Amino acid sequence: MENENKQMPMPDEYEQHIEESGGDYRVKASKFQNAVAKVLCVLAAVVLWFYAVSTDTAIIDKSFTGIPVDIRNLDVLDSELGLSVISGYGYTVDLTLSGMKPDVNSLSIDDITAYVDAGSVTEAGEYSLQIHVSVPSGITIDGQSANYVELYIDKRSAVSVPVVVDPIYSIEATYKLGELEPSFETVNVTGPEEELEKIDCAMVTLELGRISKSLTATGKLVLVDKSGTPISNPYVKLQTSEVSVKIPVYTEKEVPLTVGYKHGYYNDSNVNVTVTPSTVRLKGEPDILDDIDSIQILELDEKKIMEDTLQKNVAINIPDGTEIIGSRSADVEVKHKGTVVRDVVIDVSNLSVVNTDDIEYEFAVSEITVKFRGTQRSIQFLLEDPQNIIATVDLDYLGNVTDSVSVPVTVSVASALSGSVYELGEYTIDVIIK
Repeated sequence: MENENKQMPMPDEYEQHIEESGGDYRVKASKFQNAVAKVLCVLAAVVLWFYAVSTDTAIIDKSFTGIPVDIRNLDVLDSELGLSVISGYGYTVDLTLSGMKPDVNSLSIDDITAYVDAGSVTEAGEYSLQIHVSVPSGITIDGQSANYVELYIDKRSAVSVPVVVDPIYSIEATYKLGELEPSFETVNVTGPEEELEKIDCAMVTLELGRISKSLTATGKLVLVDKSGTPISNPYVKLQTSEVSVKIPVYTEKEVPLTVGYKHGYYNDSNVNVTVTPSTVRLKGEPDILDDIDSIQILELDEKKIMEDTLQKNVAINIPDGTEIIGSRSADVEVKHKGTVVRDVVIDVSNLSVVNTDDIEYEFAVSEITVKFRGTQRSIQFLLEDPQNIIATVDLDYLGNVTDSVSVPVTVSVASALSGSVYELGEYTIDVIIK
């Protein structure tokens, strides 16, 4: 019996998985085996859960709010009857839908369609149209917040409304904003007559920031009523939705008026030239005015002014890109001082004739008279020596002329007197070609 109670010895490998407790033995699992067992249990639970959900046949209800109600066949109203919807757009409906739990829970608003059909409308008026709702197969409608939409329908018309520009900006204190120039002054609008009557203008608001020069900006047109409230009826349509606007920026500047001299004979010692007014106020873009220091309104030809005093009214020609503020003309007065005018007779024998080229000729007169202006002293020096006056006749251009012809006489003075005395006027002499 002693042998019968003896326990059989176990192999070493088997003993690793057996443990004794109170004389009983049980299998001992490793840590890895425990972890695998737990993971398998979790996976089994997940699979069971998905199976239970997918095969759930329970019927549930679910609410959907704010489902937009579309209006169909509006194109027929517009194209065939010239009608459009004034009120009734923007409606929404709330629904309670019923179905199997998986189907209902997977629904979204995009799966639901609600609409009314305006195809039965034949004339302007008020209509109560039934709301039709379309839901996926297997889903039923248990509740609906509204069954009808009230539509008011009227004729489509067209009007032309003014374009108004609302600029938002800041600017230098010395700069000013000019008259705004939209690319078009009016815009056509189509829509229901009742809505069109509410429109005051098409407004464009331009956020310009800080501006220092002229620019062009583009903005979106918004229809507004007399209080400035936007008109957002979707059936009111603008011919164009954008407008470009020229935004001139200008400043003003006082600019001196000056007179120029063609030959440089005039100076402060021999003439007083006054301009009245002496300045002009210009308006223009800052960049343009910055480059303008004065305006020359006249160039005087000293050799053509015979009088001791000359008064002349002259138009003021201003630079491109500017405007004049005030008078557009000025009075110029020329007063000679310390100079006299003398007539000097020149004998034709003292004329220098050039480019004769075997031309036989003779002068029709024996002398010409030339006017000179200068100081008494310079005129006296001029007359002391005939060589101080140089008078030249050029026959080069005569060619085959065989008759009497008037030829220009070029007059000048010796270099020692240049600038202090000069000839006045233009001269010719008659030459007979033989």
